[in-house]
Amino acid sequence: MLSDREQEDLVKGLMATAEVIGDQLRPTAAAYMVQDLSCYSMALLERALAGCRRELKGRLSLAAVLERIDDGHPAPNEAWAVAIQAADERNTVVWTTLTQQAWNTALPLLQAGDKIAARPAFLETYGRLLKDARAARLPASYTPSLGFDLTSRNAALTDAVSKGLLAHDQVSDHLQLTAATPAFNPVALLAGKVEASPGANAKILARLEELARELAA
Repeated sequence: MLSDREQEDLVKGLMATAEVIGDQLRPTAAAYMVQDLSCYSMALLERALAGCRRELKGRLSLAAVLERIDDGHPAPNEAWAVAIQAADERNTVVWTTLTQQAWNTALPLLQAGDKIAARPAFLETYGRLLKDARAARLPASYTPSLGFDLTSRNAALTDAVSKGLLAHDQVSDHLQLTAATPAFNPVALLAGKVEASPGANAKILARLEELARELAA
């Protein structure tokens, strides 16, 4: 929720944006628009107004501002491109809850072999869900759908965490941990020799050389 100061700044920003595109917005109208926009962060709203100044001509409306707020929801075709990957059970897919719900509508058609009908069914359902979510001012919420290929699962979850779509705590139990490289060569140890592991880092190698010199002295 915007603070009182931010709401005042937003009124000024709306009026200035209207003037830039050749429109005129009264303070009262701008204040009403702020009531519908105050649930978003100022950063999102500033980017939306910048988009309005670049793209609009002649009239600034509440709908035009809302259309340019990046709430994290992918566009319908983008959501389909993510969802269709779930057709292969090896794949791990990180998608929004809306994408998952729309996919549940399309999946029976896909399983029946009708991929042509599956796509428009998905797009229709997703479009309706997206409209409702935006009317309720609900931002995108991401969740993973785990595939059985562990390598691709690790890559998909790590990428989602790096992009901020998922928190590390959400997926830590499903991430593969890289085994630590041993300092000593286990095969050489069996033969009674102390050698550095082939994968040991430079710091370990330097320390072993130092120990060897001390023993030799």
